[in-house]
Amino acid sequence: MGGTRKLVEVSYESLPKVENISSLAGMTGAGWELWLHSMATPETDAVGCLRVAQRLGLDGVELIVDEEYPAALPLDAGSAVMNAVGVVAADLGLRVGALCSYVRDIDADSEHRRRAAVDELRRTVDLATAVGAAHVRVLAGHDHDGDVRPAAVRRAARSLAEASEHAGEAGVSLNVENHMDTLATSARATRQLVEAAAAPAVGILYDQANLAIMAAEGAATAVRLQASYIRHVHLKNFLPGVPERRPAGLAAGVVDWRTVLPLLGFHCGAVTFEYERRWFPDQLPPAELGLPPDIAWLRGIRASS
Repeated sequence: MGGTRKLVEVSYESLPKVENISSLAGMTGAGWELWLHSMATPETDAVGCLRVAQRLGLDGVELIVDEEYPAALPLDAGSAVMNAVGVVAADLGLRVGALCSYVRDIDADSEHRRRAAVDELRRTVDLATAVGAAHVRVLAGHDHDGDVRPAAVRRAARSLAEASEHAGEAGVSLNVENHMDTLATSARATRQLVEAAAAPAVGILYDQANLAIMAAEGAATAVRLQASYIRHVHLKNFLPGVPERRPAGLAAGVVDWRTVLPLLGFHCGAVTFEYERRWFPDQLPPAELGLPPDIAWLRGIRASS
């Protein structure tokens, strides 16, 4: 996500207060582990993200794979980096639950670029294995319209199937996210791509906020279409804005998470707080200030369900 951002003044003092962050620990409802996305912590590195997650009382993190973003693992991360992350996670009693890949060319019409994308996914699986992560977020290539779309879907499905052989052997799930500007711009399209890949190690990362941004299916339909493939869930919310959307708390945006969450009662995995400070640093305070109300709200909803 890019583009020029309009400065919006944020009053951190106006945020709901959670007096004792540590009191939130150990209250995860419905067996879900709660993870922090590393886009929440652009001011620190991967180890720092783990420390923030621990102070927030969460169970783990989803780390971005990127060469330039600070709170990420580079694709070429060596053993020293991986060991440091693993040691800190273990010391804090947390897990690195997922890696977030930005590989895009799985649908490329250039066979060289397509194969390179598959190789990058395989390397990401290796990173996941090294830190004990069982999930990798996958972007479904690039969006295509008209006559060129079916061939792009076939290429993307082939890439997923090829990468899934390595992922399956490693016990890692490749999760195609409902995401803008990809071949997964609706729940139906996401399911069709995953079914075309026809690989047990390929599933879906369900993101209802993204579906709402794209004016795709509502939650009831989206969950029904994707339920058998949902392996992981992203939590965020937003309000419409000009020229672009604005981030919002889970209870305050377009997505009615109070209605959505019960639909996910079958989900026995984890959910990630996708707190988008990386993209909206002028609108979102640091995670330790902005996230506690969402964490408390989610746990309250789960406890009362």
